[in-house]
Amino acid sequence: MKKPNFRILILSVSIIFSVFYSDNLVVAQSDTSHYVLPEFTIATVKLKTGVVEKAMMNYNMLTEEMIFQKSGMMLALDSISKVDTINLDGQLFVPHDKIFYEVLVIGHYSLFKQNKCNPLAAGVPSGYGGRTETGAAKSRTMLLDMGRAYKLKLPDEIHVVPDSHFWILKDGLYQKANTLRQVIKIFPAREKEIKQFVRKNRTDFLINQDVVNLVVFCNKI
Repeated sequence: MKKPNFRILILSVSIIFSVFYSDNLVVAQSDTSHYVLPEFTIATVKLKTGVVEKAMMNYNMLTEEMIFQKSGMMLALDSISKVDTINLDGQLFVPHDKIFYEVLVIGHYSLFKQNKCNPLAAGVPSGYGGRTETGAAKSRTMLLDMGRAYKLKLPDEIHVVPDSHFWILKDGLYQKANTLRQVIKIFPAREKEIKQFVRKNRTDFLINQDVVNLVVFCNKI
């Protein structure tokens, strides 16, 4: 039985673990930062073969990689297509192309979050007491070259800007759900009900729970 490859190291500890799905909606939340969690935690990795393993893990939103920790080293999970799910401190992640999506709602219409952020570095002083900023791509390259992108704390001159995206899975297709207009495009027949819900609940598409509540509502109408 072939297991997924990891950069430098292969996980070796296996346990028995099951992830249960049902017709009921399952709701979760995540924090926003350079990493999804403030520290590395024991995660449960379930492979598509049924094999289950554990490791100290966290999700890096700057590189969009699932990182595991071993002997003081930060290593990126490879061959993610062989992964079924990763339970990270109660938050469920599933592979999508070359990254992972966080599962926020499981239902007829499921909601996923692409956890992502962009780094910005303070630049040289500019006029009127201000400072210019180095672009996100250049800052990311600099952090990778310095080996700092995987550390829990970034250099003081770097700050991150959230750039996460919500996706609704409908009819086998992932569709953007970051604005009211995008959600209505997914559910055009329910435009009136969705607008009323958003108005009544003052839905903020920058808040996880607000979007979760909206998609739970869409599963019920």
